Amino acid sequence: MLSIFKERPAIVAYIFSSALLSGLVLIGICSSFALMLTETGLDTSSITQILLATIPYSWKFILSPFVKEVFLKYKNSKIDVIKFISYISQFCIFLGFSSLGYFHGGNLTLAFYVICLIVLCTSVHDIVREHIKLSLFEHKDLGIVTAIENTGFRFGMFVAGVVIVYAANTWNWKVAFFSAAFVVLGATVATFFIKHCKEAYSFKHDNSKHIFKNYISKCYDFFISNKIFIILVILISLKLSDSTINILKPMFIHFLGVNRIEYANMVHLYGVITMSLGGIVAGLALSKFAMVKCIRLSLISQIAICLFFVYLSVSKNNLLWITILINCASFVFSFSNVVFRTLVAQISNRDVNIFTLLLSLGSLIRICSYSSSGTLVDNFSWEFVYLLCLLSNIPGYFLCRKLICK
Repeated sequence: MLSIFKERPAIVAYIFSSALLSGLVLIGICSSFALMLTETGLDTSSITQILLATIPYSWKFILSPFVKEVFLKYKNSKIDVIKFISYISQFCIFLGFSSLGYFHGGNLTLAFYVICLIVLCTSVHDIVREHIKLSLFEHKDLGIVTAIENTGFRFGMFVAGVVIVYAANTWNWKVAFFSAAFVVLGATVATFFIKHCKEAYSFKHDNSKHIFKNYISKCYDFFISNKIFIILVILISLKLSDSTINILKPMFIHFLGVNRIEYANMVHLYGVITMSLGGIVAGLALSKFAMVKCIRLSLISQIAICLFFVYLSVSKNNLLWITILINCASFVFSFSNVVFRTLVAQISNRDVNIFTLLLSLGSLIRICSYSSSGTLVDNFSWEFVYLLCLLSNIPGYFLCRKLICK
């Protein structure tokens, strides 16, 4: 593990800070921004409809071949295209994210489009990071590198979930989002220290006139050469309960009568510790055990978490007990996320296009759960939604034994 830091410290710093930026955007929008809207009196289904603006996360598979082509087209240019794309993305993210606090009771239609822009730029930035990770690290190191990436993501969640809420409580939401946006500068500094890496450009050049045609052909070959049905079921099992429980968490905690400061403490202050530990444990587990065992452990743990949330929704609990169960969930979902991303990295065989396609499927699962879960809560109950999440883990548990993975 230490050799990774010694050999490529600048790249590791870039991966960490880039993932931190991703965590800031995702939780800043889906948690803190959602909490801000909750306080204005919007119902759960309306808030989850607005969060459909994060749909560009599911477009990564469309963006990836064009980003990859840009790498090739300008690989001999004096301008380091990886740095250039990173800087442009970071600038747009800073502008968009710093403006989110101005939509407190404001024009939510405009907020929808601003969020789309932020997520689009974040998606491009993610593609650059994942391409670097897949190009520069050995197959055996992917679990550890993904754990480092996961830790950065969790610290981004900490800033988005704790710093923003504390700042909003002290001043207001405008100051909170504007202040948190300066985290982008950390990624900018890390980008500056990256050296030009030839390995990041050493992949086969497809005919630029047929970028998307070649991409579709490669995806088709990948699908017919793999048990794609099994892969899809496993992805749904790993992501559905994770996505649904986490996207509903601000509204659910509000339903339990927890105030914004208590929410920030239990979910993001203590949560950054449990989530970081979950990622580290997953990285170590993946280096010691077979992928199928790690997937099964993830799914069994997620079933237990769904039962915890059913319990919370039907019984009155004190703040300590709620905090304990919420952080157990944070640990488990962090573990599962590292397993998910390592699985995707392994079966993509270092191809960033296939990798982003599979990640986009995971994002699509998350986005589809936004509107449907909010509607189900308003029309049925919290426990009904959590029981559905529990059931979603079962197919993946039984089918993962048929998964062929190194």
